[in-house]
Amino acid sequence: MKRKNILLLSVFAFIVWNCSTGKIEKDESEIKVIPKAELVKDLNLNIQKTVSWVNLMPGTKPKFHISGNVNLLNGEDYILENTKLKFVKVFQSGKEMYFVKPKVRVENKSDSVKIMFSTLRGLSINEELNTKKNVMFEFIFNDGKEDFIYQLNDVELQEVH
Repeated sequence: MKRKNILLLSVFAFIVWNCSTGKIEKDESEIKVIPKAELVKDLNLNIQKTVSWVNLMPGTKPKFHISGNVNLLNGEDYILENTKLKFVKVFQSGKEMYFVKPKVRVENKSDSVKIMFSTLRGLSINEELNTKKNVMFEFIFNDGKEDFIYQLNDVELQEVH
């Protein structure tokens, strides 16, 4: 009888786990489920170039840097002219390493906005950062009303000696 109950409980847990209707986000105080309808909004972004590196040159204090060029194209969910790059989060192995407010330069074009971003002077090295592993960028844009997130996986992390 106990085996049957355990089996039924396992099947029920499997069904509930696999039939969820959203993405689970964890923050330190609570876990919240974001309905799929909120995840539908799309950001039309053309990645031109992104770079991340750690400056390990002798005689300098080690620093972490990011920079890149992206083109934000027209989209249905946002007003192109109002949409700005607010932050770039940098993750490694699923853990947030940096929350960056980069220096941003913008060139408006008729059908897109070219965005160049950089940390300029760099950031102190996070002691948990593994300079031998790649990172992920999460771009956070805002159009004046709401945030839009675009993730770029597998960004090479280079060491400069």
